[in-house]
Amino acid sequence: MQKTERPNNEKKRLKIHAKGKAYLIQDSPFFRLKSKKKLAELLCGNLPDIIALTSDENYRVFNDSSSGKPREIQQPRLQLDIIHTRIASLLCRVQPPGYLYSGVKGRTYVSNAQAHLGDHRVLTTDIRSFFTSTKQQAIFRFFHRKMECSPDVAELISRIATYNGHVPTGSRLSLPVAFWANFEMFEALNRLSEKRSIKMTVFVDDLTFSGSVGKQFAALVSRVVASHGHVVHDGKTRLYSADAVKVVTGVAVSGDEIKVRNKQLKSIYQDLVQWLLSKDKLQLDSLNNRLLGRLNAQGQVDFRFRDKARTFRREILQR
Repeated sequence: MQKTERPNNEKKRLKIHAKGKAYLIQDSPFFRLKSKKKLAELLCGNLPDIIALTSDENYRVFNDSSSGKPREIQQPRLQLDIIHTRIASLLCRVQPPGYLYSGVKGRTYVSNAQAHLGDHRVLTTDIRSFFTSTKQQAIFRFFHRKMECSPDVAELISRIATYNGHVPTGSRLSLPVAFWANFEMFEALNRLSEKRSIKMTVFVDDLTFSGSVGKQFAALVSRVVASHGHVVHDGKTRLYSADAVKVVTGVAVSGDEIKVRNKQLKSIYQDLVQWLLSKDKLQLDSLNNRLLGRLNAQGQVDFRFRDKARTFRREILQR
């Protein structure tokens, strides 16, 4: 298969399409799929080309330092991207559990935080290197045991969906396939929580629990996660008292209110001061985009920041 690089406009056209569907696993077209040929047809391709896409050469690998710490990104090239987007679209049509807030229409990192409003203790943690620690075997198990695909079909899907034996870090498929590959772990954590009347939510690799949580419960969470081949990030684990301001997926939760974090307010203020003082056009263009991005993001938490974003757009035009 000829490897075609993604044109700039192609990246924008490829999107996950759930088509408003939310069916049970048993109603998924993957369910009890027994033929690799039928799998290829489901993925809108032919079998030899699908098999060729299992090679790691179908990824563009680069380092991203935008968040400060360099992180390797494995991004599928165009033909594999098309197949990944198709698989992701089909997985996103499976009805998600109530505790999942990422990759679900109508749910966001803000509504994830809102799920934990109230005066109670909160435990937040995340799973270390979630995508890269989700291995090909976990994807195979999901499609073979949960989707009841034949072993050869499950094997082929697991190879298509992985880079170097793990979930890639830069694909549209990464989020849904990592969730479903770890579905048994999340279900075990939810059962553990429900037995103690604790609320649990999941946002990608972020786990949040509110209610009667403490060090003993945190240890149980770590044990469940470890039993499924993962490790909780101790450095990012926080146990908040009932009266504390909690940070849940980047949003400040204070009693029955959500607020913009002081950290975000400081970043907006610093960028604005720099914008007012700058006379360099390239720097101004970068600051324009960054400030608008920050203001729009915080507008999801506090509607007043949407008004600030609109005002700032006018300021840009007048400058």
